[in-house]
Amino acid sequence: MDIPIADVLSRTGNELAQLAGYLKNLQSHIGPLVQKAAACDANVLHQMQSLDHMAQKSVALADFLAALAREMPSGWRVDPGGAAQTVTLADLSSRLGFSSEGKDACTSGWGDCDFF
Repeated sequence: MDIPIADVLSRTGNELAQLAGYLKNLQSHIGPLVQKAAACDANVLHQMQSLDHMAQKSVALADFLAALAREMPSGWRVDPGGAAQTVTLADLSSRLGFSSEGKDACTSGWGDCDFF
């Protein structure tokens, strides 16, 4: 199934933006714990800054993909199915592959979860 490249870039950008939101939410929840831990180990604060940097990079990449999507010629199309099969999270793979199962999954929440 050939999809406009602009749609694939937009969907990928939306996934990155959602990831950035999850990272920011996580930061707000663990912030008080980090402050306490940083009193004992300054490296903890550095690691929290790394988490913030990941969120910022995710937003920047999402914006970049959105800008690319706007610039794509409308006739440029691609079949994202093969590339989406390399994604190990089933709901994400479905959304990025534009499969029929993933059509309504774009508004879904978390999806697959592994607890360490």
